[in-house]
Amino acid sequence: MRRAGGFALILLLLGAAFGLGLLLTRSGGLAGNSTHPVARPTPADPVDEVREELAENYYRELGPKVLSRETIPELLEALGDPNTEYLSAAEYTSLKNRTARSYSGVGLTVEPSRAGLVVTSALRGPARQAGVRPGDIIVRIEGRPAGRLTFDQSVNLIKGEKGTVVHLRVRRENGRRLNFTVVRSDVAVPSLSSKLVRFAGAKIGYVRLQSFPDSSAQRVNDATETLIARGAKGIILDLRDNPGGLLTEAVRTTSVFLDKGVVCSVSGLHQEETVYEVNGGAEFPRLPVTVLVNGGSASAAEIVAAALSDNGRAVIVGQRTYGKASVQSIRPLSAGRALKLTTATYLTPSGADLAGHGIRPSVKVDNDPLTERDEMIRAAERVLAEQLAA
Repeated sequence: MRRAGGFALILLLLGAAFGLGLLLTRSGGLAGNSTHPVARPTPADPVDEVREELAENYYRELGPKVLSRETIPELLEALGDPNTEYLSAAEYTSLKNRTARSYSGVGLTVEPSRAGLVVTSALRGPARQAGVRPGDIIVRIEGRPAGRLTFDQSVNLIKGEKGTVVHLRVRRENGRRLNFTVVRSDVAVPSLSSKLVRFAGAKIGYVRLQSFPDSSAQRVNDATETLIARGAKGIILDLRDNPGGLLTEAVRTTSVFLDKGVVCSVSGLHQEETVYEVNGGAEFPRLPVTVLVNGGSASAAEIVAAALSDNGRAVIVGQRTYGKASVQSIRPLSAGRALKLTTATYLTPSGADLAGHGIRPSVKVDNDPLTERDEMIRAAERVLAEQLAA
């Protein structure tokens, strides 16, 4: 469901990006989605497989009214959990490949609005080539009114396999309505970008992290080290539109800037509470840090932002985050299929449950997608410059 009073930004180029969210392995340890399916002796009935996994691993207790449902769609609908889904063999393979540097999608980021979805950026990709541009409002997806769709319905309609098409109708700022047929394709997306900027006479490092695949923390560490060598006195860590990824990388990224403290705590019905602390030996424990977030910052991105804020290591700037406080695990099934289900929830170091609430920035700033200037970055630069001056 859309969260009233906030924005749920969708990173469409990643497909079901928020669905990827925060992942643990089958054993419950810190890692990504499992790439080694558990062997099953004989082909099993898919409904029985899903029912068994839910009974044994779901994060909360499920009664007979749920588990007695006779089909997989009925079982999942009864959960009321958009983050638990059944994956076909092709969908499971696609999910395992999402840590690559190119993705099958349309290359847009959008924000929900009452009329539909507002396009906030268009990367070099199929939607941009077709003519969709920032500021457009997607009012229909495959003929369906976007304003009446939930977050997940919108994502499921726009995502798809490479080579397939999606029909979009947009309303431009001048009131014109335009129809676009977009062929989904691979969209190259760097997981991290960085640069050195100047503001009020100070050199500031800017690091943008698009998601949390494997080795994200090391890339953040290396980029920060390079920027400091070039004279940066502080860092802006931009986690806007970052849908999450691996819990390991959230812990390790926090550990780059924090030498001691709690990152988050995770617990579920079938999982004892586990408190995750930083690794120790932070490379930059006293470097001034400002973190940029918005409605598209979710899961691992929220964990990092909350951990740095709660431990007094960073000022949070931007818009309220998405508010996804659950952990998903991948349970391989027979015939190459899988079940992605919620196995736990997490709390921030201060004990806050972000579900449906998100993180409220210390400095709230709105960004106008129709202007070339990025108001959020400018606000973050100003906040960091004030820290340096102090």
